Amino acid sequence: MTTNSSSLKKSIQTILSSQYLAVLATSTGAAPYTSLIGFMAGKDLKQVYFATFTNTRKYDNITKHSQVSLLVDSRTNRGGEDFKNSSALTILGNAETVPQAQQSEILSLYLDKFCHLQDFANDPQCALIKINVEKYILVQRFQEVFELTMK
Repeated sequence: MTTNSSSLKKSIQTILSSQYLAVLATSTGAAPYTSLIGFMAGKDLKQVYFATFTNTRKYDNITKHSQVSLLVDSRTNRGGEDFKNSSALTILGNAETVPQAQQSEILSLYLDKFCHLQDFANDPQCALIKINVEKYILVQRFQEVFELTMK
């Protein structure tokens, strides 16, 4: 479906700013693996960030296979309303550890959104991950599909 690019960006930004959790899909090379994460989107929509311990399966998968996908949705768990009004946003991209030079700035922004995760995010075993977004796929009302390529 076609739509105005600025209107689509606004819809994507609205979902990203209103939600705190996403399902992250990584790969072992043989099979997909999903995890629930707390995420933060960059203002220009080109990056999405999250924190994870380095001793996790998702971190290990990312270091071996950088292609990832995120699913963010706007459901409210209100039966019929969700079927009519929910949106699902798939984010496709490549994940990498945030470069040391950007760690402080990104961590500060991340903790602005997730102040209750201060101990977790500041743990020496925690890494900040940056997803360089290649494409957004927005599905509304289970049938209207819009794509926004970021490259």
